[in-house]
Amino acid sequence: MTQMPLTHFKPKEIGTSIEKLKELGYTKDIHNKLLESPEQIVELKPQDIVLPACAESPDEGADKVMFRVANFIDDMLVNLYGLEPFYNLKNEKDLVGHITLALAPHTSAAITTRIIGFSQTQGFLAHPLVHAATRRDCDGDEASISLLLDGLINFSKKYLPAHRGSTQDAPFVMTTLLKPSEVDDMIFDLDIVWKYPLDFFQASLDYKKPWDVELTTYSSVLNTPKQYEGTGFTHDTNDINEGVRCSLYKTLPSMEEKLKGQMDIAEKVRAVETSDVARLVIERHFLRDVKGNLRKFSMQDFRCVKCNEIYRRPPLIGKCTVPGCGGRIIFTISEGSVIKYLEPSVSLANKYDVPAYLKQSLELLRRRIEGVFGKEKEKQEGLGKWFG
Repeated sequence: MTQMPLTHFKPKEIGTSIEKLKELGYTKDIHNKLLESPEQIVELKPQDIVLPACAESPDEGADKVMFRVANFIDDMLVNLYGLEPFYNLKNEKDLVGHITLALAPHTSAAITTRIIGFSQTQGFLAHPLVHAATRRDCDGDEASISLLLDGLINFSKKYLPAHRGSTQDAPFVMTTLLKPSEVDDMIFDLDIVWKYPLDFFQASLDYKKPWDVELTTYSSVLNTPKQYEGTGFTHDTNDINEGVRCSLYKTLPSMEEKLKGQMDIAEKVRAVETSDVARLVIERHFLRDVKGNLRKFSMQDFRCVKCNEIYRRPPLIGKCTVPGCGGRIIFTISEGSVIKYLEPSVSLANKYDVPAYLKQSLELLRRRIEGVFGKEKEKQEGLGKWFG
């Protein structure tokens, strides 16, 4: 899910009843009044999360997925271990109150979180401190959650390959208590005021540096009771579900269409130089991807389709040499993965007139690829079809 920061919510926004929220400890709103209406604003407890149940997303909602997972775990406890079921869910809303593990990509340290509801947006709504605890900076990264019991029962290092990369995206360790002083320090500069003073706006007119302006930030409340509560916000909204609910990046099916959308926006925004956007896309993404995959192609292993035996070099006999196997040997990295971004890069470079040096780099890369795979009579369709 796309990580999105949330510090306050209204019961109506997350689909959870007032009675259930009171059971979870939400008894008063931000004005210290008893929680009685779904319209009242409540401060989010730092380790509570709101999961997506977005009808506009091509992905299934977290409520439906986690409901099935919980039922599977209960079946496993009963039928495999001879124990009593744990979750006993009657519907998706019964997930509220249960503990989950939040884990960011390429890390192995999860943090415990508690489900308090589901929004209609395709986002992982959680406190900025939770996002920082997963070592992310809340700029549109993604994270995953799993039910705590799933992680405790159905995970073992023995399931994973022996190489170093296997330690990523797996919950090797778990943090149960969120300590703000130990999370990613980028969060410490986040201001937590209810309004900006006049001095703040005057400082902006004087072009002062951010560190020369005094505002209450997380760094100023660390190791005090205010590190967990009392966070402010400056602008209210009617309903967090009334905005864009699902990113086009998720709904557009192909990379070409995603890129076309990006370039369409670049052409419309006067502050953006379209040729520079095209250059950055090619340099930072496409070019690195093609070069990296080409290098990996020449260093790759080979695999038997029958028994999965890995070979550094394909046997001269042309088939698997494992006794009794004789399976077909195939590449582990395909030609398609190497060349998939080459033609789109060339089309993009020509359409938006990127620097000559970059065009030459693409031409040299094309020659290297043709030296490995040869020239194709039918070329891969490029972005020219979309960009005209």
